[in-house]
Amino acid sequence: MGKAIREQAAQLGVLKLRETVLYARARKIRVKQEFFTVYIPDVMDAIHDYMIWHDPSLIQDRSGIKNVTYYYLAPQVKLYVEISDKPSFWTVNNPANHALQIRIFSETEEYIRGIASAVNALWDDKDGILVHMDWDWIEKQYLVKREDCIAVWKSLL
Repeated sequence: MGKAIREQAAQLGVLKLRETVLYARARKIRVKQEFFTVYIPDVMDAIHDYMIWHDPSLIQDRSGIKNVTYYYLAPQVKLYVEISDKPSFWTVNNPANHALQIRIFSETEEYIRGIASAVNALWDDKDGILVHMDWDWIEKQYLVKREDCIAVWKSLL
């Protein structure tokens, strides 16, 4: 399904651009009833809204059932974002149990910072997303080090 969007991004040369990887968690979950129940973290909506503002020709899709990958391509501004969502199975409706990896491909620093800011702005308090993260869960799901993840966030906010 969404892999066609990734292939289109590759054809446009967007996957050869600078890659920035952020790790996040949802603040809220939206439930969508389709053939099966889909739990959509608010991070997806924030990134979608940011990207469509900059490129109304945005193309999007998703693949997977439990572990879901979201694909967003803004071809006019050469921006591609791929978001992996790995929730804990039994409590998928709990936003804290969604471990998100956000891969941003763009040469434009403004877009990278804009996406980071859009995700951070989901948290109403002055501390932002970093203090609300379950770094143990992120480290377990993506085999990364929290110090590296925090450093990337801090460089963008």
